[in-house]
Amino acid sequence: MSAPVDERLRRLRHELDDHARVAEHLGIDLERPLRSLDDGYPENAIALVGKITEKLLKQLWRHHEVAGDPSGRMLSELIKGCRPHIRSTTVLDALTDIQRLRNRSTHDGYEIAEEDGLLAVRRLVDVLAWFTSTASPALTGNDPRMQPEVARRVEFLAGLYLTLGYRVSKRFVLSTETVYQLFCRESGVRLEYVELLLSKDAAELRNVLETTGGELLKTRLPKLTRFVILDDAVEQLHPLLGHDYRIVGYEGFIDTVVDLQAHLASCATAAPEMPRERRPLPGALLTTDPHTGESRITETEDAEQLLTRLMQESANVLITGKPGSGKSTLLRALVNDTPATARRFRFYFDLSLKPKDEAFAEYVARMLAPCVPGERARAFDLFLYLIRSGSALCVLDAVDEAVDEPSPEGFLRLFADLASVLSAESCVVLSSRVSFLADSPQIRRLLDCSSAISEQLVEQMYANGVDPQRVPRFSMLRLTDTPADREPASDTGAAVLSTPLARRLQNALDIAGTPTVAELIGTHIDHALADAGLAHLAPALVDTCGRAFLEDRTVFPLLELHNALGPQAFDGGRITPEDFRLIPLFRPAGPQALAFIHSAYQELLAARYLSTPDGREQAAELPGAPYLTEQVRAFLAAHPTANAHPALAEDCVLHPGVYLVGPAERLLLRRVHHPIRFDRYPVTVARYRPFLQALRPDGTSPWDHPDQPPGTTHAPWTERLRAPDYYDDPRFDDHPAICVSWWAAYSFAAFEGKRLPTSLEWEAAARGTDGRLFPWGDTPDLDAVNCADTWAGRPLVTYQACKEEFDRGGLGHAWVTPVDARPANRSPYGIADMVGNVWEWTSTSVGDPDEAVICGGAFDNPLRAVQASAKGLFRRSRASNAVGFRCVTELSPTIGDDVKEDPQP
Repeated sequence: MSAPVDERLRRLRHELDDHARVAEHLGIDLERPLRSLDDGYPENAIALVGKITEKLLKQLWRHHEVAGDPSGRMLSELIKGCRPHIRSTTVLDALTDIQRLRNRSTHDGYEIAEEDGLLAVRRLVDVLAWFTSTASPALTGNDPRMQPEVARRVEFLAGLYLTLGYRVSKRFVLSTETVYQLFCRESGVRLEYVELLLSKDAAELRNVLETTGGELLKTRLPKLTRFVILDDAVEQLHPLLGHDYRIVGYEGFIDTVVDLQAHLASCATAAPEMPRERRPLPGALLTTDPHTGESRITETEDAEQLLTRLMQESANVLITGKPGSGKSTLLRALVNDTPATARRFRFYFDLSLKPKDEAFAEYVARMLAPCVPGERARAFDLFLYLIRSGSALCVLDAVDEAVDEPSPEGFLRLFADLASVLSAESCVVLSSRVSFLADSPQIRRLLDCSSAISEQLVEQMYANGVDPQRVPRFSMLRLTDTPADREPASDTGAAVLSTPLARRLQNALDIAGTPTVAELIGTHIDHALADAGLAHLAPALVDTCGRAFLEDRTVFPLLELHNALGPQAFDGGRITPEDFRLIPLFRPAGPQALAFIHSAYQELLAARYLSTPDGREQAAELPGAPYLTEQVRAFLAAHPTANAHPALAEDCVLHPGVYLVGPAERLLLRRVHHPIRFDRYPVTVARYRPFLQALRPDGTSPWDHPDQPPGTTHAPWTERLRAPDYYDDPRFDDHPAICVSWWAAYSFAAFEGKRLPTSLEWEAAARGTDGRLFPWGDTPDLDAVNCADTWAGRPLVTYQACKEEFDRGGLGHAWVTPVDARPANRSPYGIADMVGNVWEWTSTSVGDPDEAVICGGAFDNPLRAVQASAKGLFRRSRASNAVGFRCVTELSPTIGDDVKEDPQP
């Protein structure tokens, strides 16, 4: 039961008396809110607390020289402006509570009770306690006897112990360079004390001790921890101090509270078989076009040197790169090799090891707990205090693997969880895969702190608890693929990218030639199994760890590995990391858990799991959507078993089964239920001409869709055609039928006894069972496709580059070509000309029934937009030179030999 109001008021009055120095310095009457509560007016008490808080924050604003004049600003604006200079979570929460209570008290419809007034005063006491205890000169006035550097150190140490639950009992300024502090906190029924004697200079401290005779240090307080803190520890002071004092250097004092070296050793040490390689990594600095959202490379340099410079210029850096490109190696080197003088405190967290349902604060507390054995309950608060100190480096590796879904919304939810860490004072470095950001201009604008952030995104940020004004600016660094990174061409003529991961594995395994990353990882896994005498466990490893990745599980308790692989996987029946016989493939992920040494290992096992029809069927039945990354898809596309499509005769038949579809950032497994035969080519002018001859005089037909709007005609939109005689001149007979609406495409398909494919069927037929990027595979080939790059004669990497080429007239001659002009543009089932040349109508609508999905891209799109996953929306009643179609025939489950072959172009 809570104490009576009168008793609580008495306690609050007593606590406010401790802050008389602040009140006197700022001319504040701390008694007025209490008198209002005594008189029964809690709403007045809250209003007075709000005014006092505003005055405190305005003083803090001026002291830290925040841009702008604080006069006349609202409390919310003052809190935002001063937030970077308030390192205490307790103070920030208290300010938020005061703002909330004041907002409630000024709106009709809210009943303000005595409890609300008491809470407001209580939170004001929390704010005052912090600044009084840390001796902040902003609120207490400068102490003329204390040097500024000493004052900063005193404030930091006081804040540190307040964060750990202590309160200041005594503080004496012994000289301009020497300060005595005594802290205490309750520990059960006893009190714990910490005594600090801070001095800038050992000679100065000796003089102070000799002058005072050391009387201040003669105490008999129980359970006392005593420190002397100097720039350099001097053991010769012990005769004056006594041997119960620990003499430590100021820069190393934090080691008495948290063992950061142990944290880095446990979290950021590379596996022994993959030592850090000093070979330079090429990097590119990216900037974002505020109008298009496209990223442009503005500077290239060795990534390590570029990152070091960025850290000095910007508070936050985002590093992107493909799996195995060296992101983690670079970041581990950053936290392990950075001189302590550059960043006093360094943290490394691998977010790929964080369970999706675990909050970031809980994950940090769990990872830091072994390094702060006496303060486990306050591990995250301690971490947050050091981050807000302005002298910390925090590396958050693999942020894309911590996202619950790879979308702007999923990223914002993660961003909201990390918001407390993204301080404007300390340096935060994040890493992510390129594909995670490649197709999201909104996220790039967000990270670039651009004014072009959409209102929808701003609303989403507010909904996720992120203040857009608090979003720090990120410099974006991409690890690039440059000619220097590529080894000589292989026997197939293709250059093989030599990533840091590939180079390390190739050196460790002593493999000659130019193997792919998949081959290297596969060889390493096979060697580890063979060396352990466990080669027969390869299928079990795929079933356990490959499936686990699809379930979004990357951490394996030892007991799970024991149950899945059997006791033979452990020596002597001991279930410990040291006795696990496949330990060369893994790294520690907790006291009794392991993870693979690189995420690409588990992604390869996931690809092997998906390479069989049974594996894809089981994956499609997993609860929720299977976790599929671009690297899994790439490994699957390169897997020989996955390439063994059932339609080896190229009969254009898409068989029932599970297919990998969707863009890189949102890959999905979807099932096709019935077999269908695709037209080998898009419908041509020659095939469309008999349909035109069968139309009624008004342009309609007996095969029309029942919902077809009145007045619709299936005659081509001649005014739109670049060649008015397109449907009359025989030289266009083998060109695609274009400038026809969706209604016309539907009617034509019915005319031939067929139908339009769904967008799922179309994409599955283009990508096959391995989810390839293009119908012919994963390798871009400008000779195989009619797209804007073909007409420009060079790669158009971004839409902005494509627009610039169009504006200068470089795409003026781009148009459709014969459907059989590029034989390499062929899907695994023999279906030709699926990407580029023309978009193709499908029967699928999304949201608006007057729109239909079109697939494949066209002659006026850059290569990046004519992949097998490319989709768009187009009004059913519209027609274009860039939109055509093809038809499909439904087949019985048992496909007979009597099915008529599709006509040739």
